[in-house]
Amino acid sequence: MTRSIYLVMSIVLSATVTGCATTSTGKFSNAGDVTRHSAEEERLWEQARSFDSALAARDSVYLDEPATSAYVQEVMDRLYPEFKSTIRVQLIRSPQLNAFALPNGSIYFNVGLAARLDNEAQLATVLAHEGAHFVNKHSLQSQRNLKNSAAFANTLAMLGIPFIGDFAALSSVYGYSQDLEREADEVAFERLQQAGYDTREAAKTFIYLLEEVETLGIEEPFFFSSHPALRERIESFNLLSLAQPSDGGIVAAERYREMTLKLRIAVLEYDLAMNRCESVILVLERDDVQARYPAYAAYYLGEAYRRCGDNHPIEKAMHAYQKAIRQNPDFAPSYHALGVQLYKQKKYRQSRQYLQRYLDLQPDGEHAGYTRHYLQVIDKETR
Repeated sequence: MTRSIYLVMSIVLSATVTGCATTSTGKFSNAGDVTRHSAEEERLWEQARSFDSALAARDSVYLDEPATSAYVQEVMDRLYPEFKSTIRVQLIRSPQLNAFALPNGSIYFNVGLAARLDNEAQLATVLAHEGAHFVNKHSLQSQRNLKNSAAFANTLAMLGIPFIGDFAALSSVYGYSQDLEREADEVAFERLQQAGYDTREAAKTFIYLLEEVETLGIEEPFFFSSHPALRERIESFNLLSLAQPSDGGIVAAERYREMTLKLRIAVLEYDLAMNRCESVILVLERDDVQARYPAYAAYYLGEAYRRCGDNHPIEKAMHAYQKAIRQNPDFAPSYHALGVQLYKQKKYRQSRQYLQRYLDLQPDGEHAGYTRHYLQVIDKETR
């Protein structure tokens, strides 16, 4: 899978290039309704199915943890029980903050967004919001002009993704209109209540995202990375909560963290692979976030410090590696990383200790060949 695919992981099909208005769209009331389409809607569904196939062919769907994928689908089915097997949620291999719905009921949820949430109620908030876009047929109500459609088509072409059909494949880069987004919030809030979730978590879902976006100066053109969109969601859910106060409900923080633990590590690795080291630092430096990660997560913090060398002294990376070793003595990569830094500083005896420990733990590990080479050089230097 190419990294450029991450830039377009948030596509939602929503309007014709001609900008013709839809006079009446209605909404789906249950799974039986989805088989009855207008010709206009069937064209959108066909494009959505083509996009589903193209995405699957590019190995973009996160299939590493089937239990996690099943868990996310379980939450969606709890929110929209009458659409079970019709609304299908898939996780996407992207660290960026986004989720989106296609007109055929396909919901795509970036693992980067899932990793930033703190509990099941917050996951349910995003899923309920995206499900509302499908159920209320918001794609049929959204209109884009030819200029935006052509620009988006050119973007897809540049990234090697074919432009599908005569309709615009438009991203949640743009989102829906304010009225439709607020309508989705209202539907989501009602679904959260019906499913028994604590609606007080709804606004919190977007508060941390906004803090991250503002702190890092993120300018990704995705809906869940947009300052105005996030502020709008916070305000909207706060108003709904004031009008209908909650006295509790399902939060399920512990279960959520357990089900997404490996996913969170995968997101750290995706971020580092894309040189998004400041995002890793922001996440792992926060005391209130560290509980969401395993003890060895300090290793990834060290890697982020090392890769952002212009902004952070190498000593911070080395301290993070040491912390990872203290917290999880059996996690081999920490020993290799610290050993290499000591080697570069010509602290050969200390370096040898850590590099050898890496080989003891992972004799056939990813860095085993380089590690043996370092040890040979050290032996020559210390004779």
